Amino acid sequence: MKKIFLLLLTTFFLINLNAQNIFPVKLAKCKTSRFCLDCGDTKVSYSEIDFDALIQKLNETLSLNGITGVVKFQVLVDSMGQGCVLSHTDQSNSTITKKIIKELNKFNRWNPAITNGKKEEKTSVTLVFTIKDNRISGQIERVDMKAFKKSFDRPTSPEIFNKAYNYKNENLINYKITAWNIKNSNLPNNMNDNITIDKNGLIWLTIDEGLVTFDGKEFKNAEQNITDKGKFFSYYAIATDNSNTKWVYGTKNIYSFDNEKWVKYDTTEIGIDYAYEIVNNPKTGEVFFCSDKGLTILKDGKWSHINKESTKELPSNRVAFAKRDLQNRIWIGTYSGSAMIDTNGVVTNFENSKTILKGKTITSMDEDENGNIYFSLYEFDRKDKQKVNNDEGVAIRYADGNFKQFTTENSGIPFNHTTCVLYDRKEKVLWISTDRAGLVRYDLKDGWENYHNENSEIPTSYVSTMTFDNEGNLYLATRQGLVKIERK
Repeated sequence: MKKIFLLLLTTFFLINLNAQNIFPVKLAKCKTSRFCLDCGDTKVSYSEIDFDALIQKLNETLSLNGITGVVKFQVLVDSMGQGCVLSHTDQSNSTITKKIIKELNKFNRWNPAITNGKKEEKTSVTLVFTIKDNRISGQIERVDMKAFKKSFDRPTSPEIFNKAYNYKNENLINYKITAWNIKNSNLPNNMNDNITIDKNGLIWLTIDEGLVTFDGKEFKNAEQNITDKGKFFSYYAIATDNSNTKWVYGTKNIYSFDNEKWVKYDTTEIGIDYAYEIVNNPKTGEVFFCSDKGLTILKDGKWSHINKESTKELPSNRVAFAKRDLQNRIWIGTYSGSAMIDTNGVVTNFENSKTILKGKTITSMDEDENGNIYFSLYEFDRKDKQKVNNDEGVAIRYADGNFKQFTTENSGIPFNHTTCVLYDRKEKVLWISTDRAGLVRYDLKDGWENYHNENSEIPTSYVSTMTFDNEGNLYLATRQGLVKIERK
């Protein structure tokens, strides 16, 4: 879910939580925290005998006279061989489709996908059921990965859920917007999800199955060279620490690069082999690694952990984001709620509070010079699983301790699912990125502006995340390349 919680789809992480479903009719019974799309050195398969028995049962119990057609089902297969239907193509929700779903959800004779000798936790596989000549048949339809990835490489129209606000965008003329993509540069592909800018001003950017640097003129391959990448290898999180070392999560490993050599870290020594998010804390020199094992902290060469074993008040070990504020308090967003640890080690679990953080996961944060803290939010326990514009938006915790939430209902934010917030100290404005409505500029008073591919030079409505360079220019990692926004 980057930004938010990371969903392994087509074997790379997608930040858009609404992209879990391949087909238009979505079901809400499956647990979908993370899965891969038809992945593995050994693909998902099923016991032929047992699947034939399932087909025979369908033919014996369904009335198929005069019916012809094709329905596709997206099934999640877990490591135990149990299936769960996540989505399908039959928008009529016919009795036949419902019966197939019922049988597939009971079917437990799947052979899980295997990667590097290890069973995948969850894998999405497509089944095609065809009705012809009064008989039904079914089989796996393998995903054409190149075609699937290509389907993402196109700008989508912005989805503006806020119909009440009039966006004048008066400040747009004050910015120069430059975009680099596969057509106007040597950027290998447009799928950019993570970005960091190091102390030398060099931009590091994750791309689909790769890592590149950009010096303002040329993109160069910068992938680690100490692990055999095999059939698939990709990078999902990146940050630069105070010593200008780059920290990267690549497939199954945590790496660092000190501008001379790459180092791979032993899982048994550091306790993790992946991270949803890597966050540098400039004031304390700590690097935070957020994972299902809690919060892993590196400081002065030593690794430590904050989890439910050491901190029972933590809502969950599944940490999506964490960062220190200027008062040295740690703000933590987990899949089961958010928490704050003060300088005395006292934990505030916001699930036990009446604040707007109750029911929310902090997914990014920034702070202004007055001690006001800005958060992007994710509603982790939504009652309506099919709803797109949820109770999220952004929140401000003012220096006096009071909170305020901004959504499409009470502000000019165009869409409630945000991927990143950044406070601009030069302009005294808050930048907010979204994965459906583009980029938002909020002047912290009453002025909201919304820039996207239909009203600006920003090439997409999907912004994965953002960062500032040393000069205060704003960079966007997007699904249509790299974007720079600088004041004229």
